[in-house]
Amino acid sequence: MQKTLIIAENIRRLITRRIKLGEFSSIEHFASSTGVPKSLLSRILNLKADPKLSSLDKIAVALEVSVEDLLREKTK
Repeated sequence: MQKTLIIAENIRRLITRRIKLGEFSSIEHFASSTGVPKSLLSRILNLKADPKLSSLDKIAVALEVSVEDLLREKTK
């Protein structure tokens, strides 16, 4: 569960940053650009689903980061 929480927090933080930069207009817009269904993205962000590597790869590509970046615990 801890790793799922880290992944969700990283994805949420990166999507929020991209929305603020105007790269995506909404989470729905982001989801459509990844090929990951919005419902699955929502379940990942709400800790109701453990993301598969294929989904993480699609999300990482859209966010222009590596899958490892999504798995890495943020240092303070």
